[in-house]
Amino acid sequence: MTNNQIKYMIEVAQTGSVNQAARNLFISQSALSNAIMSVEQEFGRKIFNRSSHGMTLTAFGKLFIAYITPIHQQLTQLYAMRSSSAGGNTPSLSIISNGFYYISDIVAAMGQSHQASGLRISLQEDYGGNVSDVIANGMADLGVVRLWNCYRERNLESFAGAKLIYHPVAELQVGVDVSRRSPLYESAGEDISPEELAGYPQIMHESLDFGPYADILSKLHLPAGGVRYVTDSRAAMYELLDSTPGYVLNSRKFPFNGRSRVDTRNREWRFIPLRDCAIRSEIGWLTRESQVLSPEAREFVRRLRDYLVLDIVPTDQ
Repeated sequence: MTNNQIKYMIEVAQTGSVNQAARNLFISQSALSNAIMSVEQEFGRKIFNRSSHGMTLTAFGKLFIAYITPIHQQLTQLYAMRSSSAGGNTPSLSIISNGFYYISDIVAAMGQSHQASGLRISLQEDYGGNVSDVIANGMADLGVVRLWNCYRERNLESFAGAKLIYHPVAELQVGVDVSRRSPLYESAGEDISPEELAGYPQIMHESLDFGPYADILSKLHLPAGGVRYVTDSRAAMYELLDSTPGYVLNSRKFPFNGRSRVDTRNREWRFIPLRDCAIRSEIGWLTRESQVLSPEAREFVRRLRDYLVLDIVPTDQ
């Protein structure tokens, strides 16, 4: 299996479409299809299920992609190091997170302030628990993670076992995001009970549908049954939010004066806290033991703390 084949397989897995993957990779559809068949023949197992709806991973395919993804990331970093060596001392920063939209806000602001230096920023997202592995293997400088307090001790033990240091930043309130397509956008009070969400579709990442954190829904007493949309893409989650009356489980900053927040960053989503919810989420960042942060990494950490903490403090303090 070649480096290009590794890249091809990951792209098809991410897009779920040979046509779209071929366009993204700037190769022909036939060349991509031949590459997939070649890899499947090499391993003697089907990696993708083919249907009129696109390409989905087989059980073996999910394991296969899980193994080759870190290999691809390491190769990408090696090539980036080569390019960096050839181009001088260009500063760089690599971040992996559980997928938070404000990460993009922060790095965009950093890019504005580092135009002269040509800062290179690499962003990765992972929802399946691989952030620790990526940081431990040196494939990213920082990891930004969410810990639910009901799993916190387990997470901290896992970080320690991987020789990682966890730095908590802020505790957030658990609630749901809804869009203007939902009656809850206008009709809900300042908070909402789980019972009031009955009848509304759940929209979630697949990591909350199965796996070690799937019971968070029952811990929060969110109603089961009814329509559930499950996706492996945060972008798809919020596209569904814009298209349905459903809700997305999320956590946000504690609101000012007890009022729920409306996201004004060109998004018409409202965050509504869950009433009397004992579960909190915590955002923090991960590094390897004895790792020395670069100036760019320190700046990112400062900006992350400012974003999550500063306007949590009431304005009269």
